[in-house]
Amino acid sequence: MKKSFTILVFASMCISTLAVAQRASRWEIGIQGEYGRDWYHKTYAREIFYEGSITDFSSSRSWGTGIYFEKPLNPKFSMIGQLGYAVKKVHPEIFHTYNNTASQHYLSEVHHRGAVDAGLRWYLNPGSKVRFFAEGKLGANVFISAVQQEQRFGRIVRSDVFGFERVAPVASGSLGLKWSRLTVSAEYRQDLITSKRYDGRTGIDGKGVFGKVGFALLRGK
Repeated sequence: MKKSFTILVFASMCISTLAVAQRASRWEIGIQGEYGRDWYHKTYAREIFYEGSITDFSSSRSWGTGIYFEKPLNPKFSMIGQLGYAVKKVHPEIFHTYNNTASQHYLSEVHHRGAVDAGLRWYLNPGSKVRFFAEGKLGANVFISAVQQEQRFGRIVRSDVFGFERVAPVASGSLGLKWSRLTVSAEYRQDLITSKRYDGRTGIDGKGVFGKVGFALLRGK
């Protein structure tokens, strides 16, 4: 009887371990959405900085959508890749050299950006139905265009990045949980360098905090 019980316990452990390993071996592709806020810091060369220049500002709202790919390496670690699109509403003309008179004619400004990043996810309790994780990623933000609403001329679309560098490297860290196909997380992002204008006299760097929800559409071995 004791021997049979030992065999049963051992068999249960093997089945449980196999189930975890099978779950860990499944790649998945899904969709995700995010909502949060960005904060920016603007630097000026000494010869162009003057009273009234805005150096710190934030987006009034930032939202985005995209797709993700996850490929487990083992029960605890996964490779993560993401491709996203984001919309950020900011103060009108904030990326220009400050001009209070001109700014009064702009009613709104919305930036459109793309993003790509990749990294590692670490599951703290890989055998559970609800798995908690931490992850870190490196990637890049890509400025696509800005849409301004001007008082006299109406809608103006700009794709010249206001003279700033179009691509900015970024790092991010997340904490979250995963249950079946659903993933919920909070993410912090930070630009790794200051984006300079073509003349080198002005620069901008940013950071942001976002809540994210993802859902797996495809799964495979």
